[in-house]
Amino acid sequence: MEKRYLNSINTIVSLLIFISVFVHAQRPVRAKKQRTNVEKFVLAPFADAVSPDSIRIVTYIEIPFYALQFIKKGDSFIATYQASIGISEKRGQDFEHVVWSDSIITDIYTDTRSAVKNRKHFTEFIVPTGNQYELIGELQDRDTRKKGILKKKIDYRSYDKTPSLLDPNYLLDLTGDWGFGKDKIPTRGFRVREIGEGVDVKITGFIDKGEYEVNIFLSNSTISDSLIQRFSGVGERGYFNETIFIPATKFSALKNDFRIELLQGKNKAEKRSSFTIYKPGISSYVFDIDIALKQMKYILRNDERSKLNVRSKEDKEELFYSLWKERDPTPQTERNELMEEYYERVSYVNEHFDGWQPGWETDRGMIYILFGPPDEIQRTNSSTSNSSLWNDGTNLNSLYQIWSYYTISKQFVFRDQNGFGDYRLNTPFFGAGL
Repeated sequence: MEKRYLNSINTIVSLLIFISVFVHAQRPVRAKKQRTNVEKFVLAPFADAVSPDSIRIVTYIEIPFYALQFIKKGDSFIATYQASIGISEKRGQDFEHVVWSDSIITDIYTDTRSAVKNRKHFTEFIVPTGNQYELIGELQDRDTRKKGILKKKIDYRSYDKTPSLLDPNYLLDLTGDWGFGKDKIPTRGFRVREIGEGVDVKITGFIDKGEYEVNIFLSNSTISDSLIQRFSGVGERGYFNETIFIPATKFSALKNDFRIELLQGKNKAEKRSSFTIYKPGISSYVFDIDIALKQMKYILRNDERSKLNVRSKEDKEELFYSLWKERDPTPQTERNELMEEYYERVSYVNEHFDGWQPGWETDRGMIYILFGPPDEIQRTNSSTSNSSLWNDGTNLNSLYQIWSYYTISKQFVFRDQNGFGDYRLNTPFFGAGL
């Protein structure tokens, strides 16, 4: 009887998630200001060593077509813009500022709304190690006069020490000169769709005189911290740049974690970096299948939960696919809208509700994941002068929040038990698979 009751509750909760997805899908996140299209460009720096005390920063500005306003002229559509990249020291001293004025012309209307098609510009700055810098990218639509600004802080103070490693640069094939050799362009390694026969990885750093060795280890769904490449050299110049090729067969999983180890004498430096592969049907908020499976606990049935004991990474990835395939509201399409909404909420609560534990494991995180943003939040604190009681007799003069969901007639009370933001449900919620 109890098992049948719990299964029934879980079914209802799953149904509420579907309802909540469509009720709240268009609701803006209140805690964040919505960016305009012209602000949705990419500012991406990539660095390598060029002397014992200097770093080259190759910086790209990538402008998706949909960030601009296209005007119809004859049979074509045209957007005119001005883009710039600048760099300054932490103290505010400008090093350099590069500006491009250009237009994009297309004959296809759907291209004007494309997030994939884009225009790229890049420049490079040579800066000394031991300082902090700020990159500033600007994009102005010449027709609407709207402007977007992005800033990135870069800290190179630690590179005065040797040996030291910079972040590796993953290089993909693209016709043209992009600052990293003929027909090679760097990528941040996030959701890469096509890697062809493999990926070139440029490894760079600073060293002392004498012999050094670099080891590259890989972890993914098939191997764990496995040595896949090694090279060595002699530090005559005080720095090094080495490009190695990693075949596509090594990138067998959604997430591929690299650990690069630089050894010189008794000293050691290490860098960790991830390279993720785009796979149809996987949320853009999912980076680790193992963790993503654990985060499903609020919507899993009892029989599904028992399957989580699988040990191998391959089995876990297969289980993840099958669980979400059953929950795909539009299985005929590449995108699983419910998965995307679910893990977007997980990402939100991890950012806003973390404390003693990850945000998705908190009570507020659980409710937000299941029902989305509340229609209203009422707050009070210990400074409230009037004493009031909740319907179970609880004194509400302590820190508390009341979340109201009018569209589904639900209300949840959270109480800060210790005064440090550890909000707990006043009444346990039995609808989740805890």
